[in-house]
Amino acid sequence: MIERLGMLLALAVLAGVTCWAVRCWQLRRVRYIADRDPLLSELRPGIPAILYFSSPVCAPCHMQQRPALQRLLDELGDRVQVLEVNALEQREVADRWGVLSVPTTVVLDRRGRPRAVNNGVTGPETLRRQLW
Repeated sequence: MIERLGMLLALAVLAGVTCWAVRCWQLRRVRYIADRDPLLSELRPGIPAILYFSSPVCAPCHMQQRPALQRLLDELGDRVQVLEVNALEQREVADRWGVLSVPTTVVLDRRGRPRAVNNGVTGPETLRRQLW
């Protein structure tokens, strides 16, 4: 029984380390892309932003992520901007940013540098915390 618990703990630690390593790699990758991507020219300079990758057939995008982003916009007004990208229509953009699933949000600071990448639905509290 103790061996099984030890194995379970080791697997949990390995999964956590792997998840952390993938997130670090993904953030480093989008930082490299952000310096060169013409997509960001659509953003107003000096204002934090969220790139929101979605698709028309994504139920969590419409039912959860979009309302969370709207709530954040309602709270922060002009102090934040959201740029939505349809990952199905703009596949090359989604590929360039490493989007494997939708919804995906990339949080950019005032200088346009990525601060966080979120795969899956992310609440407004988390997004607000990542913006600052």
